[in-house]
Amino acid sequence: MDRLLLKFGIAAPILYFATVIVCSLLNPGYSQVSQYVSELGAATAKRPDIFAVGIITTGAFAVIAGLGFGFGLRRKARGLILPLLTALTLIAWGASLVVGGLYPMPDARHGAYGLGLAIQAAPLLMFLALGGRPDMTGLKTFLLLIFLASGALLAAMMGVGHVVHAAQVGLWQRAYALASIPWIAVAAACLDQGLARKDRKDKAARA
Repeated sequence: MDRLLLKFGIAAPILYFATVIVCSLLNPGYSQVSQYVSELGAATAKRPDIFAVGIITTGAFAVIAGLGFGFGLRRKARGLILPLLTALTLIAWGASLVVGGLYPMPDARHGAYGLGLAIQAAPLLMFLALGGRPDMTGLKTFLLLIFLASGALLAAMMGVGHVVHAAQVGLWQRAYALASIPWIAVAAACLDQGLARKDRKDKAARA
């Protein structure tokens, strides 16, 4: 079951970026450089319903994937707390997307009151959960790099260094999205493969 749930973690980032690309194409003149992604779901956009469905579905997939990460890490890691926290951060991010799809800009509820920022901690929590697992060294290195890169971009988005301006805010948001979302698919696939190897070893030991 955990491996099945992890498949949703592979699908969620793909669906997110597919939604953004499709909706961008449906809105001639939309700027990837200066406009926020959420503007594709605003009342002034063309077919905001497509954006809403895509984002809500992505969020639902992320919630399901969060359960997969929790169960999967529980089998690969020692202890319960870190797998649980990792799962909760992914579930929180997914829930924020659902809320964002249900309440488009400029509704004050669109940002889910910052709930989605929980995703920032997910790579670090997963890295810590996999501590002591030499077979996951590659994934752990990747997770740590993602945490550092996404943290730096988030800091810039929040005003650190005063490098983000209205004329290119969309570009920065997309850079942050590329640092904070696709890793979920990579981590889900790696964890799934690790669980598959464990299942084969367990099966061979019982034979």
